[in-house]
Amino acid sequence: MDEEQKYLFDLRGYLVLEDILSARELASVNAALDGHGLWDGENKLDYPLLKQYNPFIANAGPLHTTPRPVRDLISNEKVLPHLEEVLGPDLRYDEGQVLYARKGAGALILHNGNTPWEYPPLTYQVRDGRIYGGHLIVAFCLTDALADQGGFAVVPGSHKSAFEIPEDFQTWQKVGDWVSRVPVRAGSVVLFADTATHGSWPWTADFERRVVFCRYTAGMVQHTAPAPVPEDLPGEEWTPVEHRLLRPPFAWHFHDRGEGYTEQQRTSVRTAEGWTMNDHSQQIITLADDAEDAEKSSEGRG
Repeated sequence: MDEEQKYLFDLRGYLVLEDILSARELASVNAALDGHGLWDGENKLDYPLLKQYNPFIANAGPLHTTPRPVRDLISNEKVLPHLEEVLGPDLRYDEGQVLYARKGAGALILHNGNTPWEYPPLTYQVRDGRIYGGHLIVAFCLTDALADQGGFAVVPGSHKSAFEIPEDFQTWQKVGDWVSRVPVRAGSVVLFADTATHGSWPWTADFERRVVFCRYTAGMVQHTAPAPVPEDLPGEEWTPVEHRLLRPPFAWHFHDRGEGYTEQQRTSVRTAEGWTMNDHSQQIITLADDAEDAEKSSEGRG
């Protein structure tokens, strides 16, 4: 992120990144989603319907098992640098789906927020000029969603709020200037912290709203189970970046190598040749016998 983007993301909890998808990419993804048949009670796509909230709004996925070019969005090269800056180079893709909505779809409840702190992945903090988070969401907007049409709703600054959103606000019983409309053009991305309270305004446009949601976490974090992995599509070819993103969560572990325990962490390191898996630490923990020898040597010098 540049300095302006960093300021706005920290201030509001979200960013609008324009023209992430070219006209050709946008047309290709939309063509792959055409003819889904959901509004006629059918599902003609090659992936299952995850959830249908009502006759006017539905989610399909999981995203990593959808045909290309839809699942190519997971490893979009224009978005990944923004994710790496907040989640670190060990980030992993956690889940995603395609959202369809048509005129008549109601408002999606305003959910999440910095308070209450439901679980560790929902974190946001800034230290020494760097933003740290545990869970980011990327919304690839495949259609326009202008201010008078509905779409993404967010409570700016709620990613750092010390108070829980009031129930009347959450359920849209009261609406005020605390909740914002975020107008976007097709091909743009809304990048937001999951700690930001968000939802959807009622969809009022005559055309279908389409959004692809991709959720990412730090490498040691898992938000959704089961973790998406390449083996979910046997025989499919995956790029090195996709293999890196479609990893189960990992943590510190120890190996006994005879001379002591070596501390290791699976981590992705950027080199001139690209990304590579590498040990983060090779610190040998001092054994008891070594400590005794060191103490005797110290006494002799005294």
